[in-house]
Amino acid sequence: MKRYAPSVFLLVTLLAAPSCVLAVGAGIGVGAMYVLGEDSVELYVDADLDEVYEATRDDLGESGEVTMDDIGVREAFVAATVDDVEVEVFLTGVTESTTRIVVKARKWRETAPDLDLAQATADRIAFRVQ
Repeated sequence: MKRYAPSVFLLVTLLAAPSCVLAVGAGIGVGAMYVLGEDSVELYVDADLDEVYEATRDDLGESGEVTMDDIGVREAFVAATVDDVEVEVFLTGVTESTTRIVVKARKWRETAPDLDLAQATADRIAFRVQ
């Protein structure tokens, strides 16, 4: 069942999504499923929240400057500035071993999404937890 958890959550997300999305499955060593939206990249990985939070902080700290971070029991948030782009990463522990990652990257004070940077950030985080 653990192998199928990201797929089940992806299906539920796609059915509930209010806008057009593109779903892509990825085999990068951990179970990972991507959902590309209009202004964000959503990813489910087979790793616990604490591990994904640390990987996110490490990645954004190396790529730019972490401006805010917070972790709770089931959710975490990390914000950073990377190449003059504001990046926000929202983490949710879906199960004990599955974490939902939503990456938003916006240029020019939240007016234009930078999906390339959001996708690259999601890829690097997923790679770190494999």
